[in-house]
Amino acid sequence: MISGPLKWYTVAARLEQAVYATLSDTPQRHGVVPGAIAWDACDCGMLAVSIAQVYPSEDFPIPQPAPVGSCHAPWEVGEVVVQVIRCAPNPEGQNLWPSTAALDASARLVAQDAYETLLAVSTELCTMSNTGDISEYLLRPQVVQGPQGGCVGSELRALVSLPRN
Repeated sequence: MISGPLKWYTVAARLEQAVYATLSDTPQRHGVVPGAIAWDACDCGMLAVSIAQVYPSEDFPIPQPAPVGSCHAPWEVGEVVVQVIRCAPNPEGQNLWPSTAALDASARLVAQDAYETLLAVSTELCTMSNTGDISEYLLRPQVVQGPQGGCVGSELRALVSLPRN
C-alpha cells in the first residue's frame, strides 16, 4: 500500500506517467502541479495532474463528519485532477471567428485526448487497486473545459483511498 508523507504525490505521479505514455499527441509541458491547474500557456499543450483535496473517511468515499472511536478515521481519500489542455481555435485573417475546419480539428483532438486520458487513468487505478497499492477508487465524470483564454481540453477527477498514517 502506498504510504508516507509523499503518498498523494506518488499517486498523482503514477497517473501523470500513465496518461503521458498513452496520449497519441504528447504535449511538451507535463507533470504534477501544486494546487489549482493554471492555464498559463497552452501553446504547445499541457498535461497536468494535481491533488485537489484530501480528507479522512471511515466509509469510502464519504468524508468523516466528526471524530469517532479512536478519533481518527482509518482512511484518507484524495481527489486527483487530471487535465489535458490544448490551444483553442482562434480567428484567422480578417475573420472574427475560427474556421469550422479549425473547430472540427480541435474537437477531434480534445475527444481523442479525453478518451486516452480516461483509458489511462482507469487502467492505472485498476492496476494499483489489484496490486494493493491503493485501497479503492472512484472515477468522476469527465468534463470538457473551456474554451477559455485560448485553451480547451478535458478534466477527469478520481477519488482514491489510502490508509491514514
